[in-house]
Amino acid sequence: MKLRELGIDILEIKRFDSFGKNRNSRFLLNNYGKKELNYCFSFKNPAPHLAGVFAAKEAVFKTLGRNNILLSLIEIRRNKSGKPEVWIKGHRQKSMSVSISHTAKIAAAIAIKQ
Repeated sequence: MKLRELGIDILEIKRFDSFGKNRNSRFLLNNYGKKELNYCFSFKNPAPHLAGVFAAKEAVFKTLGRNNILLSLIEIRRNKSGKPEVWIKGHRQKSMSVSISHTAKIAAAIAIKQ
């Protein structure tokens, strides 16, 4: 496997605490797709998952190396086994892999484009 691009992002989860109480906040509606919100809000505390998905979107954005795509067009979906997948403008990006992790305070993600 030849690595073409790499992106990483890390966020403090507490920045997303207030969004976990209001699924209809402007920030969430402008930056997350419906499937992403459904996934994050399926947990008792959506904040770590909101932060993780946002970090993944930022990491993917960095691998693209261009500023002409909106974060709202990048979507992190889960496959049947729960593994995150990258979708851009409704199309799965098979050449891109993403991994998301979080602790109680920090969410991080890495994206690799092959």
